Amino acid sequence: MDPRVENAMMTTGMKKAIDVKLNVQPIFVALYHEHVFEGPCRFGAGDELKKEYDLALDAMIYDRTKEAWATMFDPQNVNVLEPIIIYRDETFLTTDWMLEEMGKTSKETDVYLFATASRPYDLIVEFAQRIGKPICMMQDCCGSSIVIPACRARGVECYAFTDVEDANLTFSVLRVRKALSELKVLAVVRNNSNVSISAPDSFVSLEDVTMKFGARFRFINVHELMDYSHVNNDSTQNYTTPGRHDGMNITEEEMKEAEAMADEFIAKADECHMERDMVVNTFRIYRTIQKVMNAYECNAFTAPCPDVCATRRINEEKFTFCLTHTLNNENGIPSACEYDVPALFAAMLLQNVSRCPSYQGNTITAPKIGGIRQFVPRGALLNIESVQKADVELGDLENVCLTFHAVPTRFPKGFGTEMEPYSIRSFAHSGFGATVRYDFKRDIGQTITMARFDPTGTKLLVAKGTICGGVGYGDRNCSEGVFFQVENSSDFFQKQLNFGNHIPLVYGDWMKEMIRLGEVLGLEVITA
Repeated sequence: MDPRVENAMMTTGMKKAIDVKLNVQPIFVALYHEHVFEGPCRFGAGDELKKEYDLALDAMIYDRTKEAWATMFDPQNVNVLEPIIIYRDETFLTTDWMLEEMGKTSKETDVYLFATASRPYDLIVEFAQRIGKPICMMQDCCGSSIVIPACRARGVECYAFTDVEDANLTFSVLRVRKALSELKVLAVVRNNSNVSISAPDSFVSLEDVTMKFGARFRFINVHELMDYSHVNNDSTQNYTTPGRHDGMNITEEEMKEAEAMADEFIAKADECHMERDMVVNTFRIYRTIQKVMNAYECNAFTAPCPDVCATRRINEEKFTFCLTHTLNNENGIPSACEYDVPALFAAMLLQNVSRCPSYQGNTITAPKIGGIRQFVPRGALLNIESVQKADVELGDLENVCLTFHAVPTRFPKGFGTEMEPYSIRSFAHSGFGATVRYDFKRDIGQTITMARFDPTGTKLLVAKGTICGGVGYGDRNCSEGVFFQVENSSDFFQKQLNFGNHIPLVYGDWMKEMIRLGEVLGLEVITA
């Protein structure tokens, strides 16, 4: 790769959601007896009643526990801290020292994993109340079924696992929840910072979203962003922020980086139906957005395309945001069209659960009525000839839906996988706005998982389908699309009406993970 391209892709100020790890603190709590005696808390005979025997047995259990811990964590999701060991005797005293020692890594710990030898249950419960962070346990003889109900009754978040697979599923969704809380969205605004003109089905309140999930927003005026895309080595000469020395206009060197990225993008495409200068122009705004995101330490992006379009700035500047969304999503940076924040958040969840870039589009059902496949709108966003061809290819398939937008990914099988074939076409008929065109027909039979938050931020729609066709590969605008079958398209549509238009998707069956994640986030999960 051209070194200028590598430099341009650096995200020094950005902590990507897919790179976030869950910090797990293992704690082993054991009991020993100072005195030799038998009774309801003490079993054995001879040497088995001595302190030395207890300590040796505790050490053996701890060694086995460490072996289990060494194999149960997915290093892609979890960072395991050095285990903490706590001993106490048969007086069952809980001391401040014990609690402080158990909580000494609390600043970096996200969740505590307990293992036990004998009866430390009351100690774990008190610690859980005090520390205020989730705790979890593998199923053992009695401990998990004693500790977990006791903690839940006291309002403590806690989990127990029957096997390693269940443990990793829980750690995975807890990691995604942590990543969501660290999401920081660069939101381009014009008329309204809460919703755009074209997406009133977005969150009713971004402030409520921040309070509920922890994700934050950094706003920038669209004209300021547009003016930053003009090459200017002297930041004081920016039209929107005249005289300021902290402007973020791209420099001549950064423009060369954009050109190098455009050349590589063209070289790797199967076809390019655009003039080079128009492709470079699209990378100009992409490079500008990356610069601003780094400066604002943002790791997600959205912009209100129609609101900006109405200013005629897009027409004058000769670029669109489509390719920025594609490239962002391919690089693990959730990016959504039309200032659709519920779609953005759902894309973030899907990307982190599946480790695949997501695709967002207008989502409609496509039933066949009177022998004619119903596409809405016919011939507006979708080319009528492409629609007719797709109608023939779909035949009499039932329960068909369609998602269409000009932001497909070249890596649908996962981050870091082999790049799939693609072509380059302009968004506008006049030749500007580079977009990736991907032929979804290549993936007929592929399972997809979809999700979307509702406008109140209290519900999550999770759906599964199978790709059955594609449309728009040779067209322009938002006509790029994928057809998929669901179990019941009428049920899908009626449930969609409580959520919104854009429903992001990723490849693979991730229903179980998304349902568990929705539950952990405290959402009402609706499946279709």
